[in-house]
Amino acid sequence: MLRKTTFVFTVLLLTLVSLSQNIKSSLINGSWQGILLQSDGPYTDNFAYWVSLTVNGDSVIGIARTEAAGTPFYALINLKGKINKNRISFIQDKIIKNNPRPQAAWCLIKGELVYNSADNTISGDWDSNMSKCTPGSILLCKSPKSLNMGATLMPVYSTFKEVEIKLKKKKNVNGYKVILTKITFEKNSSKTQGDAASEINDIYDLIMKNSTLHVNIEGHTDNTGSDDVNMKLSYLRAKEIYDLLLAKGIDASRITYEGYGKSRPIASNEAEDGKFKNRRVEIQIEITTD
Repeated sequence: MLRKTTFVFTVLLLTLVSLSQNIKSSLINGSWQGILLQSDGPYTDNFAYWVSLTVNGDSVIGIARTEAAGTPFYALINLKGKINKNRISFIQDKIIKNNPRPQAAWCLIKGELVYNSADNTISGDWDSNMSKCTPGSILLCKSPKSLNMGATLMPVYSTFKEVEIKLKKKKNVNGYKVILTKITFEKNSSKTQGDAASEINDIYDLIMKNSTLHVNIEGHTDNTGSDDVNMKLSYLRAKEIYDLLLAKGIDASRITYEGYGKSRPIASNEAEDGKFKNRRVEIQIEITTD
C-alpha cells in the first residue's frame, strides 16, 4: 500500500481461517485478485492486490503482487508457508521483482483472512510492526487470470473502431482499453440493462477476427457504499460480461475478468455525472504470442 512515500503491500504473515473445517487445497490453489486497503487516508483507493497460491501437503508457496493505480509502480514478492490444521501461515521470502516509486519504503504486513464458501472470497484484517504502516484490510476473489509477472501494462483508452483500424494497419494495441458505454446495470446488481447485446457483439467480433487477442474484462464502481460491497459488485458485473461472451461461444482461454471496486475512478465522485462514469465495465486488450 502506498502512503505518500510508503509502499504497503506484502504479506509477511498471512493466515486464512475456515469457518467450519480445514481449508481444502482445491479451494485455495490458484490466483486471487482484489483490493488491499489502508485504514487512515486517501491512498486506500489506489491499490489492486493479487496472490497466487499453491498448496502441496502441509506446505504453501505463493507470490503476491501490488499495483498503485495509474502508475507503473508494482512489486512481486515470494511467499512460503506451512498449513497447520485450518490455518496457513505465509512468510515473505524475498522480493522477486519491483518498480518502486523513488524514495519509497516497503511495509511488511501480517494478518488473518477468512475463507467464505458462500461467495468464494477470502478477507480479513492486516497490520504491521513497521512505522508509518497503519493497519488495513484485504478482500480477494478467486480469479481466472494468471498473476502478471511482468511490468504493469499502462492503459491507453480507445474505441472499438480505433482498435480495429490499428489492427488492420498492424499497429500495436497491447494495453488498449475500451469503456463499454452502452452496457449499464440495475442498481446494486450485476444484471445488465441498456444495449448490452450490441457491445457484447462488438467484443465477440473483435476476438473472433483477431486470433492473437486476449481480452480482460474489468469491473468498476463509484464510491457509494463500503469497499467490500463495491469490490464484490464490480467482480460480479465483470463476470456477467464474461458469462455472456462464453454463451456466445468465445473460448474461455481468450477472456478473463477482474473487479476493482471503487479503487480506480476515472472521474470525480463528488458529482453524480462523475459517479455515473465510474460505474463502468472496461475491456483491456492484450496481445498473446501463442
